[in-house]
Amino acid sequence: MFRIGFIKFIFAFFCVFSSSAQIIEESELAVITREDWKANPPVMEIIPHKPQFITIHHTGMPQKPDLSIEKKLQALQQFSQKDSPMADGSIKKAWPDVPYHFYIATSGKIAEGRDINFQGDSNTDYDLNGHVLIVVEGDFNKEKLLPEQWESLKRLVSFISSEYDISRETISGHKDQAETTCPGSDLYSKLPLLKVEHPVKIGAERLFENEYFDLIRNKKIGVVTNHTGLLPNGEHIVDLLHQNPDTKLTMLFGPEHGIRGEEDTHVTDSKDEKTGLPVISLYGKTRKPTTEMLKEVDVLIFDIQDIGARYYTYIKTMLLVQEAAAENDIPFMVLDRPNAIGGIYVDGPVGKPGEPVTDIDMLPITHGMTVGELATMFNQEREKSGLPSADLQVIPMENYEREHWYDQTGLPWIKPSPNMLTLTTAAFYPATCLLEGTNLSEGRGTLQPFEFIAAPWIKPEELITQLQSYDLDGISYETTRITPQQMVDGIEIYPPKFMDEEIPAVEMSLTDRKNFKSVEAGIYILHALKKLYPEELEWRKPRLDGLLKTDKVRIALDAGKQPQEIIQTWQEDLKSFKKIRAQYLLY
Repeated sequence: MFRIGFIKFIFAFFCVFSSSAQIIEESELAVITREDWKANPPVMEIIPHKPQFITIHHTGMPQKPDLSIEKKLQALQQFSQKDSPMADGSIKKAWPDVPYHFYIATSGKIAEGRDINFQGDSNTDYDLNGHVLIVVEGDFNKEKLLPEQWESLKRLVSFISSEYDISRETISGHKDQAETTCPGSDLYSKLPLLKVEHPVKIGAERLFENEYFDLIRNKKIGVVTNHTGLLPNGEHIVDLLHQNPDTKLTMLFGPEHGIRGEEDTHVTDSKDEKTGLPVISLYGKTRKPTTEMLKEVDVLIFDIQDIGARYYTYIKTMLLVQEAAAENDIPFMVLDRPNAIGGIYVDGPVGKPGEPVTDIDMLPITHGMTVGELATMFNQEREKSGLPSADLQVIPMENYEREHWYDQTGLPWIKPSPNMLTLTTAAFYPATCLLEGTNLSEGRGTLQPFEFIAAPWIKPEELITQLQSYDLDGISYETTRITPQQMVDGIEIYPPKFMDEEIPAVEMSLTDRKNFKSVEAGIYILHALKKLYPEELEWRKPRLDGLLKTDKVRIALDAGKQPQEIIQTWQEDLKSFKKIRAQYLLY
């Protein structure tokens, strides 16, 4: 074994790392050498390359903790260097050597495989030039990545990135390069954490630090959460609190879509299968916890990932729970999480301009705040207005920069609701959710909800021409067709518009999300539809006016006003909101 520090490899086509067995004192990365595991030399010529990318694989086979890493590498090399049968009955042609540059075993031990300065091999079709291949032992579509493997993977990636000047942004999974499920869902979900040198530490992680844990120690706890209440290691806040001997979890509350995020209609009360605890739905008959529901609760915790748009219902649930905590003298804790679409862009009509921001209705469509910042603002604005305010404690994040989008935080993406499949969906949501106030489809019922403008009667080419005439930043358009379905990504959603009909559509793509102004884009889209299809377009007035918190936009569109005129009408109100908002920013 050696410890990798600054290593100068001596390269030849049949290099066996003979010069790398020396111990380099300054590094902590222990690696088992080819000499240690008694590797054979390559059996044919291998292609040199310059390491430029880091690509993660899994073995796709069950973990075998009882077998030594040396035996595993020997078996892998024997399989690799000859024609070998595959599980599907096909024959893999011989490779020169083991296909991967590094192997991480179940113990967390790291072994070097093929010389990093030569291309690896794969059964799938992708250009391996420049790819440093790391394989982790296990089938992570069925198994969980072990903590020891994760720690070793982080250290190895850090070394490779630094030593070979490879940006962490190049880190990808095998499935990003070829048609495969490798490296498995569990490992793949953690890859974003590798792309950032200092990933965001969310409030749910910090809750278990001494500074904050003392606030809940030996307390009866109620938690408002759903499937997004995960820590980056995959553990759920409910399970951690339930298992901890110093806390007593007594009650669970679920928002819209339920505590598991699989419902797309009003949700009923239930029981959590894992803990046996009662789950009170806050998106059914009850929207705010009652005194009776809170009688066995000493502290209320909110931990849900929001996306950053006013009409996404989780922040309304948070405010109602906050009100209940205030009315029942129960401390309220918000475990802060990032604003998924960034904490900079603030835009849209302000529902009640000039009034204290004591309710969701006083927010613009994109508010540029985290849930912790919103809770702080609501609480203090309510106190100033003589309304009940809670004993609020926000558990802040570390390493969070508000200009960062979710995929820049190092946190794994978990779709916050059935129709919020990707961050791109979230980016378009403030714009295209407005189509819910019309008789057009926004793409619900597809794998790209909120990324389409669709209806049987639109003509995509002419709609694109009109949209392009606005010269909006950060967006492009293509013609397509969609067939909305009720089953999306394994979940039955509320029946979408034009279900099971194939209809023409315009598909939107982000080209520059930093400069894309989603709220403004929404107004331009509505204007284009009104201009091109005045007879076919129908307003669903209560829904549209409710989303915008005003009827002025709809009335202006009907009057033939231009989009920029409409957008200008809320700028003064927005300035006033931004002044209030600035007082409560935590980052």
